[in-house]
Amino acid sequence: MNNNSYCSIDSIIAAYFVESEQPDTRRYKIWQLAFRGIEQLGLDFFYQIKSVKLPINSNKTVSIPLDYLNYTKVGILNGIGEIIPLKYNNSLTTYADLSPDRKAKTEDNTFFNYYQFNVPIWYNYWNGNGFVNLYGLSGETVVGTFKIDRTNNVILLGENFCYEYIVLEYVASPVMDNEYYVPVQFKEALIAYIGWKDIANLPTSSHFNLGDKRDRKNNFFNERRLAIARYKPLQLEEKHSLAAESQRLTIKL
Repeated sequence: MNNNSYCSIDSIIAAYFVESEQPDTRRYKIWQLAFRGIEQLGLDFFYQIKSVKLPINSNKTVSIPLDYLNYTKVGILNGIGEIIPLKYNNSLTTYADLSPDRKAKTEDNTFFNYYQFNVPIWYNYWNGNGFVNLYGLSGETVVGTFKIDRTNNVILLGENFCYEYIVLEYVASPVMDNEYYVPVQFKEALIAYIGWKDIANLPTSSHFNLGDKRDRKNNFFNERRLAIARYKPLQLEEKHSLAAESQRLTIKL
């Protein structure tokens, strides 16, 4: 990545080796610590969203990518490249999620289906103000419903879903040994994290005492605070907007 606003993990590790005067033979442990630091900082601040187009399995599930942490959108594409989101349906059962005949195992034909093509059959329930659908669902068309099953790492799709793919936008976890870059504002915070964790679990009989560990921990959280402030600074126009809003509320009161 040729961008001055980002720095590579390798350069951060090299900076730590220079600062701590340690041999390069400890690179594997330090890389692991840097990897954990990316996870800790990235989850809250600078992880980018991945967008993938995934096929539907034969049992109406979708396999979740290995680096998946959390979804931001699940849907299909319209004619101008926008994602039409599916509706989250917590009522979908996770029973038989990995079974090829999941559909047959999760349907009970002895229970009458009150819905056809997403349109409720009964509308004559009086709620005190007017007639509404008996089961509280709207009659508008729904592209489909879904539910995330983290135990089996699949996305469940409702019976009415009839497309051959879904588009999943999600927060991704970094993968070990890949090349990674972090915003330059977090460079010192990641170095401080490595320094803290490098001695955090060493026995107190070593030449690092509890005070050293405490100081390095405090240093990390201080660098983290500074990194957050630098990464998302309050712009001048935002200050003016906040000041105007504060003045308006003061006058109103």
